[in-house]
Amino acid sequence: MAKKNYKPNITVNEKLMTVTIKFKDDKKGGHNHIIVDNVGDNHVSVGLTTKPKKGKNSTNKELTVSPIPLKKGKKSFMRRQGTVAPKKTYRNPRKGKMAKQDYDLAKEYGARAKQKHLAKNSKKK
Repeated sequence: MAKKNYKPNITVNEKLMTVTIKFKDDKKGGHNHIIVDNVGDNHVSVGLTTKPKKGKNSTNKELTVSPIPLKKGKKSFMRRQGTVAPKKTYRNPRKGKMAKQDYDLAKEYGARAKQKHLAKNSKKK
C-alpha cells in the first residue's frame, strides 16, 4: 500500500552554468544582475528578483535553480528585459550557478537589449 502524500524521489540532472552576478545600482537602490555580454564600456545584463511580476502585469521568468542563495521559501525570477549600462554602475562581482536553459534565455534577452542599444547608437553618428 502506498503512503498518503508520497512524493517520488526525482533527481534533476540539468547542466548548470557558472555565471557572473553583479549588483547594479538604480533609482530604487538596485538589485542583482547576470552579466551576459559586453559592448564597449557597457555590460549587457538581465536582472534577478524574487517577485513573479514587474509593474502591473509584466511577468518575470521563474528560474529552475536560483543563482544566488535565497531565504527558505523564496523563488528566484529573471526579468524579461535586458539592460545595457556602463560597467561602473555595477559592483560586488561574484559567481553563481544557473540552469543552461535559463542561461540561454538570459542570453536571448540580453541579445535583444544589445541590438536595441547598437541600433540607437548607430543613429547618433
